[in-house]
Amino acid sequence: MEPPPPLLSLLLLPLLLLTAGSNTATAAGDGCSIGTGCDLALGSYLVASDQNVTYIGQLFGLGDDYRLLRLNVSFTCQCLARPSDPAATYLAGSFPHKVVTGETYTSIANQYNNLATADWLAATNIYPPNSILDIATVNVTVNCSCGDRAVSDAYGLFLTYPLRDRETLASVAASHGFSSPGQLDMIRKYNPGMDGVTGSGIVYIPVQDPKGSYRPLQSSGEPLSFCEIILALR
Repeated sequence: MEPPPPLLSLLLLPLLLLTAGSNTATAAGDGCSIGTGCDLALGSYLVASDQNVTYIGQLFGLGDDYRLLRLNVSFTCQCLARPSDPAATYLAGSFPHKVVTGETYTSIANQYNNLATADWLAATNIYPPNSILDIATVNVTVNCSCGDRAVSDAYGLFLTYPLRDRETLASVAASHGFSSPGQLDMIRKYNPGMDGVTGSGIVYIPVQDPKGSYRPLQSSGEPLSFCEIILALR
């Protein structure tokens, strides 16, 4: 993959994508059934100062040379199985990454800005960490959530959010409108083990769709009519 061109300017612009996710995050949907999942999930990608959408487009299959601060990448959230243990299932989106000579799971994960980790790539691909073929395609698996009926039926669209410096589950929840004691208790149930963690790991936050509505938990396999990239104006 070519190195990212320098960032010359910042321009926020909505984009559309046709339908086709220290402390490591616990994969949402552990023990899910193959063939289940949801048609839309979002991943929060923090754009570095030396990246633009041409480069990001190579990572996620996008395009157009617009400069962004942060974007939420949409993808299908599927129930997948670990290659070494088909019984170990989890919810994730999968982005194929064509390996360049010399790349490792660590260098590949670094390009996805904490949406994936080297350990997670090693666990979800067939290549040993020290034997990745130069012609290989590595599946970059981004964990995701479709919601949990045991917590609430009201939320079915979730953002996979990597915690950054000084961020916590509570601070990210508050920035998305969940700040009351009852709301925070609900968010904690979606993210067991992440309360009190600062600056690392992945959390799952309910988010509104482009029409400004929270999508209720859907039945497995229920189709959605669109799939979008939504710019985060935070």
